[in-house]
Amino acid sequence: MGTFIEDYLHNPSLAILTAKNSVDESDRFDNINEDDIYAQLSSGEFRLYEEIIFSTSAEDSPRAENYAVVS
Repeated sequence: MGTFIEDYLHNPSLAILTAKNSVDESDRFDNINEDDIYAQLSSGEFRLYEEIIFSTSAEDSPRAENYAVVS
């Protein structure tokens, strides 16, 4: 078995089903502390991710050719 991304590139539906089944069989989400969740939601990192995800900017993502290499 490869990584999720490799599996997804070969068969998206199967990769998602396999990942869902893996999460369903695990108990890693059974012992989540709600205070930890709210602490993460108020963090600067979460705010940054939120801005990236919900950005209404129509600009393309930065491309490597736009940057100079400094050695």
